[in-house]
Amino acid sequence: MRNARRSTKSLFGKRWLHTVVLAVTLGWGIAPLFAADLVEDTALAVQNGDTATMKKLLAKGIDPNTTDEKGNPLLNLAAANGDEAMVDLLLRSGASPNRRNLVGETPAMMAALKGHAKVLQRLIDAGAIVDHAGWTPLHYAALQGNLECVEVLLRAKADVNAAAPNGSTALMLAARNGHVDVVKRLLAAGADTEKLNEEGRTAVSWALEKRQTEAADLIEKARRAKGLPPTKVQLVIE
Repeated sequence: MRNARRSTKSLFGKRWLHTVVLAVTLGWGIAPLFAADLVEDTALAVQNGDTATMKKLLAKGIDPNTTDEKGNPLLNLAAANGDEAMVDLLLRSGASPNRRNLVGETPAMMAALKGHAKVLQRLIDAGAIVDHAGWTPLHYAALQGNLECVEVLLRAKADVNAAAPNGSTALMLAARNGHVDVVKRLLAAGADTEKLNEEGRTAVSWALEKRQTEAADLIEKARRAKGLPPTKVQLVIE
């Protein structure tokens, strides 16, 4: 992509842009260079938070589900930026809240990863799916310790024990990174302390491996409260 600081306001003084947009709308064949430029400029408007330009592009027939040259849907870009106004504009214009990028990430996953709870809630209200095969928004939020996003997802009935492709759960990911507040919230929501990932780790063992003893202690206390036998590791329990 060109320099992200380049202004998009000058685009509409170019006669070729109108021609390209018209060609897209009517299904004409267009030169690959012009098509690439149009996609680039559309993505640039999203990256810059330029809703005025984006409104003009949408009015001229640009598909709100357009992807950039790296395969990222416009809504993914806006969600990752936490741009509420752009997210709202794209959703109103028909952007899918469940369209994935080339590695399978949805807009909700990007919002959860970056800690944009308000954007995440907007996406859920628009129909974003919170539970699906593979990595989920809850995995991403827990991994990064984004408690507000975890709260949003749990209110939306996200599966607290969903397993990622490697078998890891949100509790494991939060524990390994020492996100104590997230660990507490997941335990309160009924996170399973006994699940194993494909490498045979539990949330406790992974926390201890990463020297996240506070997180490990919390999980071990939760286990004891359920009458489970102590984990066969040395833990400091207050």
